[in-house]
Amino acid sequence: MNKDKIQNKTNNKSPYRGDLGGLVIVIADDITGAAEIAGVCLRYGLTVSFGIDTIPKDEADVRIIATDSRSASESEAYLIHSNLAKVIYSQLPTLVFKKCDSVLRGYILTELSAMLEVCKLRNVLLQPANPATGRCIIDGTYYVGDEKIENTGFSIDPDFPAHDSSVLNLLLQRSKKNEAIYPLHTGIIKKLNGQGLYIPDCKSVADLRESSKMSSEKTLVCGSAAFFEQILVEKGIAKTIIKSTDKGLWLKSFLLITGTTHPESQCFAEKLKKNGCSVEKFPEHLLEAELNETDFADWLMELKSKCSENKRLSIAISDKPIIFPNSQTELKSRLNRVVAYLLQNCKVSDLLIEGGATTYSILKSLSFNSLNPGTEIGPGVLRMKVNNTDNLWLTIKPGSYPWPERLIYGT
Repeated sequence: MNKDKIQNKTNNKSPYRGDLGGLVIVIADDITGAAEIAGVCLRYGLTVSFGIDTIPKDEADVRIIATDSRSASESEAYLIHSNLAKVIYSQLPTLVFKKCDSVLRGYILTELSAMLEVCKLRNVLLQPANPATGRCIIDGTYYVGDEKIENTGFSIDPDFPAHDSSVLNLLLQRSKKNEAIYPLHTGIIKKLNGQGLYIPDCKSVADLRESSKMSSEKTLVCGSAAFFEQILVEKGIAKTIIKSTDKGLWLKSFLLITGTTHPESQCFAEKLKKNGCSVEKFPEHLLEAELNETDFADWLMELKSKCSENKRLSIAISDKPIIFPNSQTELKSRLNRVVAYLLQNCKVSDLLIEGGATTYSILKSLSFNSLNPGTEIGPGVLRMKVNNTDNLWLTIKPGSYPWPERLIYGT
């Protein structure tokens, strides 16, 4: 890339090449991952536009496309990335980055194969690691802290359990449709020799930085938000951190939706309850396969009363897995109905959601397809204005990340 083309913006016109009007295009396999990317951009003062399942129309330094391909079938994930890649590469963007989960959940090889078949590049540089959070790759083995990933809570992930710690095995077990990528390389890698997928070892931020130096215009780049940050720095796109996280934001009223059974979320719910927040879970009789609409309507009225009186309300489906035929889709639908009802009948200015699949489902059900990133509150925690609404702010985070306690308690 010609770094002479990179300059500070003094007006709304983009100085970067390509009809997309942006320097970088990012495709994320879930919405909270997309939010992490937006947070990195805000940290460096880059402008960001954020679309769901589509390239955002607003011009910006970085345009982010949030999909929910991690919750789709493998065939659907392939089609999502193939269709998006056809649009993106036809517009000659300066840089395309494929955001994937830092612990390799999802159909990563499948999605990369779909993109490679469109862009016709010869190799892929994949760096999912995030050493700052203890997520490292050593000798081709994935570690979380000092433990192999197969010995951590990720081994019981409901959708992509890690029963192996080999990076290659994790990728191959989760993606069957990967014909476009070969051969696969792991271990200590200093440069990309020919075509294939390269996953360098990474146990420090310095290693992350060295990985970024191997990228070129002939390489499809994929990885964690931490790797994306190093790519931006290496390319000269991000130079100086000019925006820190917002340390003064304290929400005295909110509606918080929990779409995860992660232990961190359950502990946080207990803290909320001790601090006077109404913490509600679906009643057990509303978690059965057949929904009693009368009982459901009565419960909605109860929630409306608590939301109006207390101004702070947290809702979760359950603290344990609920399984019946088509339960995942049905329970998401019920939760979506709860959120829509409360937004319609209560004065809610801040909607907080944790869990990527839950966030995506709620936003799609509400037709909230365009977001304006405003503030990075903490790692992976992003506050955004929902476009085309009067005054609704959305704050989202991955299920395994903690909420900043000062956001809720003002401390």
